[in-house]
Amino acid sequence: MRKLASLRTAWLVAALIAGVLLVDGGYRLSTYVDPQVAYYDLGIKAYQAGDMAKAVRYFDMSIASYKAAQRDTWMHRFINPRPSLELAAMANFQKGKALLQAKQAEQAVEAFKESLRLNPGDLRGGLSADQALRLHEEAMVVKYDLELLFKSRPDLAAGQGKGQGQGQQGQGQGQQQGKQAPGQNPGSLPGKGRPDDI
Repeated sequence: MRKLASLRTAWLVAALIAGVLLVDGGYRLSTYVDPQVAYYDLGIKAYQAGDMAKAVRYFDMSIASYKAAQRDTWMHRFINPRPSLELAAMANFQKGKALLQAKQAEQAVEAFKESLRLNPGDLRGGLSADQALRLHEEAMVVKYDLELLFKSRPDLAAGQGKGQGQGQQGQGQGQQQGKQAPGQNPGSLPGKGRPDDI
């Protein structure tokens, strides 16, 4: 009889400990804040407030959180949300915009290019049609802004080589001097612009 009572007590204690651990784990999951998202949001707020140095710092922290999450253990990846490649690309884009506002165009070019390395606009694997379209449109905005930057600062485009949508005089076979190549002039309007802009 005594043995049965002590066994029942041991099971009750084990169940109590398991219950406390489950409640603690549930509370942690319900209050979990993804640092990648949190730093990105802080960067946007700093950008909107006009504090470009702080915005760049927060976007860098968001990007660092994304990179750190790539090296997480399987248990952490199982429990917590996956790091967002889309948000990392957007953080680089927003960082580039903040660097432009801070008159650091060379670093802005690198941030735009890193955004396009993460999201070149043609990602397909495992994405819905809507997600793929959204990523494509986001990449096109980055390419457009990069082309505008190269247009306003041709010195930044010099030596960039191929890729990222920038065009340069004299590039390609049969191109005549002074003629505009496709992709060289992004147009005067945001978005798609007018059909005759390019």
